[in-house]
Amino acid sequence: MKKIITLIISLAFLISNGQCPAPSNIALLDNVELSWTENGTATAWEVAVIPNFSVGDALPTFGIITSTTTFYITDLPQSTDCYAYFVRSICSPTNVSPWAATGSSVCSVVAYNYLITLSNDNFISNSNNNRLQIVPNPTKNVIQIKNNAEIEKITIFDSFGKEVLTQIQNINEIDVENLSEGIYLMEIQIENEKVYKKFIKE
Repeated sequence: MKKIITLIISLAFLISNGQCPAPSNIALLDNVELSWTENGTATAWEVAVIPNFSVGDALPTFGIITSTTTFYITDLPQSTDCYAYFVRSICSPTNVSPWAATGSSVCSVVAYNYLITLSNDNFISNSNNNRLQIVPNPTKNVIQIKNNAEIEKITIFDSFGKEVLTQIQNINEIDVENLSEGIYLMEIQIENEKVYKKFIKE
C-alpha cells in the first residue's frame, strides 16, 4: 500500500505576495510521485529537491518548472538520507508563491521542526490562524495570546527546531523571560488544529 507523507508546512522565504498563494496538500507516494493542490490560479509550478537535508541547509533559490500538479522524482539513489521536496506556484514571471515543503520518511523530527521554524505566518490557512493574535511581539518576558477558542497546548521551538518550552496550563499567557534573544516559533494546539506564530525575544 502506498505510503503518503503529508504536508509539513508552507515556507514563506522567497518572493511572494498574497495574490499568489502557496500550494498545499503536498504528498509523496512511494518516494517517486510528488503531488500537491493549487490554491489559486497558477498553471505552472516550480519543484526543487534538496538531498541529505539537515538543519541549517539553505533553501532552494530555483527549481524545475512543471505544468502539472504531479511531479515524478527520478534518478535519486535509495538511501537513509533525508530528502526535502519544495514546491511553489508561479502566478506570473515576476510573482511566485512562498515555498511549501515535505520530506522523505527518514527525515528527523528536528529537520521537520527546522522547516517549520524557517516559515513566518504563511501556513496552510485554517479557521483559527487569522483570529489568533500574540502580543507583544517582539517581547522581553511575557506573551499574551488573544483568541476566543480554548487553547489546549503551547510548544515553542528555537531557530534550530529544538523544543525549548511547553505549556499546558495558563495558556493565554506564557512566560518567555528565560529564553535567549532570537527568533522562535510557537505551535498552538487549538480546536483540533495547530496554529503557528513566529515571535522575537528581545
